[in-house]
Amino acid sequence: MGTAEFATFGLITIIGYIIVGIRLMNLCNASGVSNGWFAFVPLLNFTRWARLAGKNPWLVLLWFVFVIPGLILSLIWLNKISENTGTKSPWFLVYLIATIISFAGTSAFSGTTQVIISLILTVAMIAAQWMIFDPTKAPRSTAAAF
Repeated sequence: MGTAEFATFGLITIIGYIIVGIRLMNLCNASGVSNGWFAFVPLLNFTRWARLAGKNPWLVLLWFVFVIPGLILSLIWLNKISENTGTKSPWFLVYLIATIISFAGTSAFSGTTQVIISLILTVAMIAAQWMIFDPTKAPRSTAAAF
């Protein structure tokens, strides 16, 4: 991966992280989940996913010990959030497929092809999260303070 590709991929990833963070924070605020600003802090943003899914946010600690179960939990939480907001089909499937291909399949390619596929998958994951974290469809919850 050359410098230009790396810079482009990094820029798209950072912009996507900010866009999805804003959307997640707005969904937290609309749903009554406290500390919506956690959406911008790596790993803490998954505590907001857990709260929005009605689960214990301390399960995020699994990420530090077991990466794969942590990833699976986050997909389960995102599925529950998509059900709660009524955006399950097809956006969760888009996110799920893009995540699986991103983690398992892009290493089969090299050079520019890998960069293009990674960019497409990243944009697909950002778009799916944008649609799932729709604050206008937020269910009002009685989430605890954490």
